[in-house]
Amino acid sequence: MSDNQQPSAAAATQTAATATTATAATATTGAAAVAPKDSTLNCECPPAAVAPSATSIAGCPANVVTIPVPILQTEGTFAYVTVKGSLHDYTCTVFGLNQAEVQALSQRLSVKNCVNGVLIAVPPMVMLNTLAQLSYKVICSCGEAEICWTMQREV
Repeated sequence: MSDNQQPSAAAATQTAATATTATAATATTGAAAVAPKDSTLNCECPPAAVAPSATSIAGCPANVVTIPVPILQTEGTFAYVTVKGSLHDYTCTVFGLNQAEVQALSQRLSVKNCVNGVLIAVPPMVMLNTLAQLSYKVICSCGEAEICWTMQREV
C-alpha cells in the first residue's frame, strides 16, 4: 500500500478516541449517546453547568428576564378597598375605606371599627352593591368559605 491509501496516524488516533468515548458513554448510561433535540417550547431547564460569573446587568443571573416597568402611572390614580365575608353570613368587613366613606356608610348602616377596617352589619353582596354606587368596581376575588373581593375606583 502506498502512503496515499493509508489513513494518517492523527486521523486513526482521533477515530479510536471517538469510538472509546462512545463505548464509555454506552457502558455508563446503558444507552447510546443521544444528540440534543431542537425544541420550540420554552420550558426546558437551563444547562446544569452554569458558570457562577455568568451575570447580566445589576448582578442578576443571566437566565433571569427583567422587564422594565415605568415608575410613573400615566392612566390615573386608583383607590382600593377589600371586602371580606361569607355568602352565608349577615356581616362583612371592609378594609381601605377613607374617613369620609366610613362616615357616609355609618349614616345608612351599622358600622363598628375593627383592626385595620370596619365591620358592617350587611351581607357582603349588599356591601359590594353599595360600594358600586360609590364608583368602586370588583377587580378580583379569592376564597371559598370566606371570600375577599378587591375593588378599585379612579381618584
